[in-house]
Amino acid sequence: QAEKEKKLYAIFDAFSQNNGHTTLSDARYVNALKLFLSGVTPLEYQAYQGFARVGRQFSGAGARVACQMQAIDELRHVQTQIHAMSHYNKHFNGLHDFAHMHDRVWFLSVPKSFFEDARTAGPFEFLTAISFSFEYVLTNLLFVPFMSGAAFNGDMATGIL
Repeated sequence: QAEKEKKLYAIFDAFSQNNGHTTLSDARYVNALKLFLSGVTPLEYQAYQGFARVGRQFSGAGARVACQMQAIDELRHVQTQIHAMSHYNKHFNGLHDFAHMHDRVWFLSVPKSFFEDARTAGPFEFLTAISFSFEYVLTNLLFVPFMSGAAFNGDMATGIL
């Protein structure tokens, strides 16, 4: 994981040092980036919080450690997404307060409700909802095409998330 992180942050730094934001092929892409990152990052953070909470409810060491590892992975996703946003924050507005916007943007009402329901349910329901519905279905349907689009638009910093 450390080697993967080293490569990721090297690309972030190269993108920043070479003013990568000026090479984007379409300015409308930045608006899509705002929608995507402001929508997904709070969900990843809620997944982190949920796995940390659920892990404390299990009595067996295996389930506790599994939840802890998943919580750490979700937190790592949040951190890398915030780091990807940090370069754009210097040049574009709209990415500076994604947590505030999470409660105010209409298109996030469905995933926000989904996470609220999952986090207030029992541990098994949370694990089923988030591990299968969010992690395997939703994020794969979102991340694969979006990262391809990011690379197509010249956004190497986001394209490798």
